[in-house]
Amino acid sequence: MMEHIFKFVLTLNSLLLSLMVFLVKEEIVINSLHPYISNLPNIITYILYFLVILIFTWLSMQLTNTLDTDEIDEGSISVIEPANDAFLPSYLGYFFVALSVPNIEVFFYVFTIICVFIFYSRISYFNPIFFLFGFNFYYIVNNKNIKVLLITRRQLKEPNNVVFNNLRRINNYTFMDMERQVP
Repeated sequence: MMEHIFKFVLTLNSLLLSLMVFLVKEEIVINSLHPYISNLPNIITYILYFLVILIFTWLSMQLTNTLDTDEIDEGSISVIEPANDAFLPSYLGYFFVALSVPNIEVFFYVFTIICVFIFYSRISYFNPIFFLFGFNFYYIVNNKNIKVLLITRRQLKEPNNVVFNNLRRINNYTFMDMERQVP
């Protein structure tokens, strides 16, 4: 059950930047809410939007402690491929959609459909905010020729000596490693 909640949180987090782009495009700002803050520059609202996204991403990272653990033994990885660049074009597509929708109703309709597709996909949890927290995305292939997505702070290059003792399983194809980079 917790895996589904976490998957839903990651899916929403992956789309929050698109919501921010839409809100900025539409110039929806907090200074119109109350006369006392009417003189605030719009940039304050945009910074608050970004801070909310950072907080939600950080909270989702904290939720990983509730997920099941798994491990990858030394010598069991045959291939490591960076996956950051593979996700970026799709993510930029979300931005272009957010810039082109005409109103909030269409935005929520379109992004609800996208959210459903992301939720039911096997490995679409790409969130560029993870980069700010030091994470990278890698495809790893094990000796049984099974390819999975690994979200980790480590810099991976050589598959021979890589060991993960405390992975968090998002699903059977996506794992998150919360350990820091080992010098």
